[in-house]
Amino acid sequence: MKTKLLIAALVTSALFVSNMSFAELGKMDKAEVQAKTKFDHIGLAEMYEKEAYEMSAKAEEQKELLKEYSNHSEYYGRHGQDFHSHHEALLREYEKAGERNKEMAAVHRQMAERANN
Repeated sequence: MKTKLLIAALVTSALFVSNMSFAELGKMDKAEVQAKTKFDHIGLAEMYEKEAYEMSAKAEEQKELLKEYSNHSEYYGRHGQDFHSHHEALLREYEKAGERNKEMAAVHRQMAERANN
């Protein structure tokens, strides 16, 4: 019973966090279209760096959950493999998102440098 509650809480929190990220993405798209000056691009780079940091923190959280599963897989019963594969997938997605955000931050830093010259 506790395992089911834990999984339900994790899924609910993941959905809540993903909805927040989609709202922030809409803001970033609008900001990218309106970016014209060096300072606009620096601001966007900082936003992407912040998002990359948050994604790496979420990836670390998933790594901890996977480590806990590896150490105590017997606690998870029949649904343990689903739990494991779900969190591995989340880990991959968070790592990909972190890399994409770092790349976008680097692109905006370059755009800021070009806008200065």
